[in-house]
Amino acid sequence: MKLSKLGVLCVAFMSVGLAACGGNNSSSYYYEDDTVDVFVLSGQSNMEGSTYWKHPTSNTPLLENYFQERELDFTDVNEGIPNVYTSYYGFYHPSTWTQAHTASPDKSTPEARLTPNFQPTKVGMGVGDREGYFFGPELGLANTIKEYATEENPIYLVKCAFSGSGFTNGNYSASDPDWSSRNDDPKESLFYLLKTYTHNCLEAIEATGKTPVIKGFLWHQGESGGGKPDYETSMRQLIADFKEEFADYAPDQDTDQMAFIDCYIYDGLGTSKLSYGDETNKAKQRIAEESEDDLNFCINSLHAGNTLGLPEGLALEIGDDAKGGYNTYHYNTPDAYVLGEAYAQVIIDNDLLDY
Repeated sequence: MKLSKLGVLCVAFMSVGLAACGGNNSSSYYYEDDTVDVFVLSGQSNMEGSTYWKHPTSNTPLLENYFQERELDFTDVNEGIPNVYTSYYGFYHPSTWTQAHTASPDKSTPEARLTPNFQPTKVGMGVGDREGYFFGPELGLANTIKEYATEENPIYLVKCAFSGSGFTNGNYSASDPDWSSRNDDPKESLFYLLKTYTHNCLEAIEATGKTPVIKGFLWHQGESGGGKPDYETSMRQLIADFKEEFADYAPDQDTDQMAFIDCYIYDGLGTSKLSYGDETNKAKQRIAEESEDDLNFCINSLHAGNTLGLPEGLALEIGDDAKGGYNTYHYNTPDAYVLGEAYAQVIIDNDLLDY
């Protein structure tokens, strides 16, 4: 009988109230010098990056102020975290190709937007409607794991996420892409975009003479379409399909050694008012608890109402962007950074880095 992983507290940060629930420790894997660790980040807008690091109208340095409060050095995240590279792509809104943003130098066609462009991870890698002012969990993640990266063996983050995306086209017309479709039409299948972009990024890494190994698939999604009755089934299928697609890049080509790290729906702004929020989070927890291996995890990002004894966090009023929480459903600036730290701590605690 498999032991339940409910309530296992792996990490807690500051007053933001993030905890990781899920598997215990895995084995450490050690590779030849040409092998590099890769983590794929996907989901919807809170993974895509819809939080201000600097306010676009007042230019208030929101993230730098937070770093000063915590007495952290802002230099690396501002100028580029050494040896931790991110290539990112996504839609701020999936209903039109014309609003697609990416680090790719050529945005003229959907295919060109799928061109990887790895850069040292830094502020501005979010994909909001004011490009350059946003960031996602890649920043706290990269800044926390940078001590494990070297010039010879850098760490790569592939971020491919889409705002408002769901499994069943619940919010948009049937012609818009979703996570359920498995065909090769980029206007219908977000999985096609994810797998294509990830393969392109892996090929770019291989072109440097390194052998990429996907250590983890990191996910944040559920505010759109999370209330669908087949959400849990669809999510389990997506995990399985991702592992099957990238089995050749799994540690030792064993997909049981490839971690899946999810996160609860955020309750800092308006998401706590979603009628299906609790049930969606329970589905996420079940996936973490009931996995066949010990490498499925779920971060508890709730400020209130959680059962892990975490302190109250930094929740804002709905729509208040005074601390970077752009729009109703998005993390404020401190929380978005700490979310990345939480992903990183799960990775570190479970020996998912090659060092």
